[in-house]
Amino acid sequence: MLNLVKNNPLILILRKIKYERKFRNNKDLNLFKGVFSSYQSAFDSIPSELLNSYDNESSAKMYKHLCSEVFPSDYANMFWLSQLIRDESKVFDLGGHIGVKYYSYQQYFNFPESINWTVFDTSSAIEEGKKFANQKGEHRLKFSEKIDEFDDHDILFVSGALQYIDINLSDIISKKASKPKFVLITLPLTQHESFYTINNLGTACCVYIVRNENEFIKSFEDIGYEKKDDWNIPAKYCEIPFFEKYSLENYRGLLFEFTD
Repeated sequence: MLNLVKNNPLILILRKIKYERKFRNNKDLNLFKGVFSSYQSAFDSIPSELLNSYDNESSAKMYKHLCSEVFPSDYANMFWLSQLIRDESKVFDLGGHIGVKYYSYQQYFNFPESINWTVFDTSSAIEEGKKFANQKGEHRLKFSEKIDEFDDHDILFVSGALQYIDINLSDIISKKASKPKFVLITLPLTQHESFYTINNLGTACCVYIVRNENEFIKSFEDIGYEKKDDWNIPAKYCEIPFFEKYSLENYRGLLFEFTD
């Protein structure tokens, strides 16, 4: 009965108008809207009054408080990093903001003094990250504005960032003469065809990519990687109103090892 009422044509129109207002006025929620077949069509749907890039001061500062917090969704990443990191390990943290995971994970295990941890992110996040590192006297953390600057790195770590970047990561890796031994990734994946939506976090509204799981895994296997582990992350989800078929109840974690 409730579904009949919710899907009544007039009620549905009113619900969509109400959600559109909520989406445009959002300040601190994690909201999604629409399903699109291309990056450009999703980008073109972003309301003109909203910032359409996370490369801004507010976004660069929004996760600083998380540098001292760890969530259940982090534990698989923490376990594998604790197993993989050795003296003089080189970690490339793609989309690592100001080094959030670098700081928060150290509460539970100590990184070697000789570790080389490099973060790639937006220019604004990097600027904020360098300031924060200087304040904390942190000398092991470095930053890069080049998304592919992981030559000779042992671990490529991508935690919750790839959905905002319209790239073929396996294609970038395949061009490297020296590939990362391990790739540790958390991201939204679907059993449907890959699609795009838009995500409003309050500080900006950006295109959000949900990739097909089988295609994504195969793209790594095709370049010599073997999937060593995978897991669900129920604390992370993607609810797209009016597109329940495409909404995700959990994100996925994956660990690949280069064996070729």
